[in-house]
Amino acid sequence: MGDLWAALLPKWSTYIDFVGQRRAERLFQIILVVFAVFGFLWGYILQRFSVTVYSVLVAFVLSALITLPPWPVFRRNPLNWLPADAADPKSTAASAAGGGGGSKKKK
Repeated sequence: MGDLWAALLPKWSTYIDFVGQRRAERLFQIILVVFAVFGFLWGYILQRFSVTVYSVLVAFVLSALITLPPWPVFRRNPLNWLPADAADPKSTAASAAGGGGGSKKKK
């Protein structure tokens, strides 16, 4: 089973960019609130609280299916990382030693 996952994961991109995370979170919230309001109103009309509970459960499952997988709509703004600068040994040595920033001269 581990070999299957190792073979399949490199073929699929598993990240979501920051804008996509914001979109997914907002979509999750909208779906949940809309289903909860309609479920509450419908349950109130029928005088059955179970209708409200089921509508919220359906909203949760639906929103999870829509927002949890890394769909391409959530990966439209990839983050461009800066390349590692191997030419500056002072900065890498200082950051490895823990003296990378904020040091003040004493008088």
